[in-house]
Amino acid sequence: MTINTRKTQLAIAIAATSLLAACGGDSDNDNNPSNGGEQSATLPLTRLATIPLGAELTGLEVTEEGDAFFNIQHPADSLPDAENKAAIGAWVGANINELPAGITPITVPDPTSSDAETTRMALGSYQVLGREGYNYRGDLPFGLGHITVLDKNEASVLQSNDPDFNAWIADGENSGYLFTAWEDRPGGVSRLALSKTDDGWTVNGALNVDFSGVNGTMINCFGSVSPWGTPLTSEENYMASEVSATAQWNQAGAGGYPSYNDVKNIQTYLDGTFPNPYDYGYIVELTAPTGTPQPVKHFTTGRMAHENAIIMPDEKTVYLTSDGGSQGFFKFVADDTQNLSAGTLYAAKVTQDAGTDNATTGFDISWIELGKSDNATIETLIRSFDGLDENDFVEGDTNYISQQQVDDYAAAYVAGGDNSALDPIAFLETNAVAMAMGATTEFNKMEGININPAGAASGEVPYMYVAMADVAGSMADGTGDIAIDANRCGIVYRFDLETDFNVSRMEPAVVGGPYDGGATGDKCSVDNIAQPDNLFVMNDGRLLIGEDSGNHVNNMLWLYTPNAAE
Repeated sequence: MTINTRKTQLAIAIAATSLLAACGGDSDNDNNPSNGGEQSATLPLTRLATIPLGAELTGLEVTEEGDAFFNIQHPADSLPDAENKAAIGAWVGANINELPAGITPITVPDPTSSDAETTRMALGSYQVLGREGYNYRGDLPFGLGHITVLDKNEASVLQSNDPDFNAWIADGENSGYLFTAWEDRPGGVSRLALSKTDDGWTVNGALNVDFSGVNGTMINCFGSVSPWGTPLTSEENYMASEVSATAQWNQAGAGGYPSYNDVKNIQTYLDGTFPNPYDYGYIVELTAPTGTPQPVKHFTTGRMAHENAIIMPDEKTVYLTSDGGSQGFFKFVADDTQNLSAGTLYAAKVTQDAGTDNATTGFDISWIELGKSDNATIETLIRSFDGLDENDFVEGDTNYISQQQVDDYAAAYVAGGDNSALDPIAFLETNAVAMAMGATTEFNKMEGININPAGAASGEVPYMYVAMADVAGSMADGTGDIAIDANRCGIVYRFDLETDFNVSRMEPAVVGGPYDGGATGDKCSVDNIAQPDNLFVMNDGRLLIGEDSGNHVNNMLWLYTPNAAE
């Protein structure tokens, strides 16, 4: 997911009357492969919501009872008061488990109108449960989304306007806790105690999860709830994407994303201790969610730009997406059920079908083992990098794991034999090790991944979906394992779940476009998805798709009905 990247585009977008909006998305570039390739105009999609200018739709979550939550992340500063603040909210007046067929889509707002400045629903309405800065009668002294030093409410690090993942943990009939991740550097997670009546939701209390025991978190992105009822928040640490990025962690003034300034923010959070880069970039499980939440970082899930993790009904197999460019697709298999502390990490190797048409080309998948380890063993290696700071930086060298060490590890692991003496480097430089072992590391902007747990267990909804927000970069450069036509509007891929919850095939299901790179407003058709991000698979197999896009002036929520076009 992107953070505050769209606001610079708004002045042009608001001032323009988009040709695409006026003409239903048609443009002179509809069939230009360099602008996203050909795309059918008839799609089984229904536009369920539009959200305020500049905002990203995040945190799609649906309860067993059919209640839904989603957030409004970083809306434009130019919006009217209240609407210019990030919001956590509920979709009220509709049971998501019983959404009817034939819903009349919500219209696309004129970007200069008041409709473009608020959240609009095709059914029901959007109830704001909190905005950035709310203190809930003093429960959060610095306000909702505020990150404080060591989570002690004594000094501020930053005020975030980036609410992301939501997790609902029921605690009785019509009551429970809504956990919300804050996608910042450092990040955090808030918890609202909620109860529901016929009039909507009431917030009964609030707290921030204390991450000081795990040295804080970084860029808490999308997530999921484990089958045993614990929230899983994902650290989207882009510095974990490649060895060279980690190498500059302690380089004063280094750029990139996150930058040296972000590292210094984490140092402030740690009350002056310079952070260890290998503490950030994992799946974090929040145990005891209805009591005092206790975070556990699962180093076993690998260090990367985690977007999301989804656990299969076997309670052992976990699929993991990594955001950013030139990334792998990963699978973790735990040694024991309901326990992510030990197991085996894999990376996907894909074989592309003949042809390059992004709307029809699929991929066969095999899995390459990267390593076996446990949290305790990996943390021992992590702790060996404590105590380093800017004074230890040497230009042209690294104080951290080097590419040569990655290559040596990969060669030794592939050679086989007794690898027990190897340091578990694969869990700290995961993408680099995957590349060195021959896995496919060409995925671009791999975002939300999800299943319907009950449907996957029973075989009634035997699919997993993954959002690829921007099919570009190493996916569309004509080389390597993936060489398809670019699609800047994105694609949602479907994976068939096998009896053991393995996946060996991915195919395009919802293909964005057409794309008009020269448009001053909506660059992607307003009648189709633009850069899909959050996904939620419904009980009946339909799919909710939330957008994170600068290619729609107002981001949207969609309902995809798989069989509607058949």
